[in-house]
Amino acid sequence: MLMMTDPSTTAAAANNAAAPHQILMVTTTVATEAEAKRLAHSVLHARLAACVQVEPITAYFHWEGALEECRELRVACKTAASAMPALMALLRKQHPYTLPQLVVQPVQASAEYGCWVDEQLAPAPQRQEAAMAMA
Repeated sequence: MLMMTDPSTTAAAANNAAAPHQILMVTTTVATEAEAKRLAHSVLHARLAACVQVEPITAYFHWEGALEECRELRVACKTAASAMPALMALLRKQHPYTLPQLVVQPVQASAEYGCWVDEQLAPAPQRQEAAMAMA
């Protein structure tokens, strides 16, 4: 027996399953590895980002009338819109710079990764429920 399925229903289900999920990438810069590690640990401990990446960069900019070139570390926090106010407040409070770079960019992530980001930002009981549902 041949079973027919509605192609539009099947396509819609496939599109929903693979639909991108919007997350936010918040970046800042610091001068030392110790400062980067301290910010990363603070953000993750507070559950304001799912992941924090740190990478070395060279920055060129004007500061107080002079052209500057300095080695810095970029600190990139992957988060959700719901965590933004608290994340920005934490970064402003703990940042060592007088005028920190705080840049927010919306990023399209895979549905699975976006769900993982959301789960990491959830309170502990919700994280446990999500992990059990995935098992």
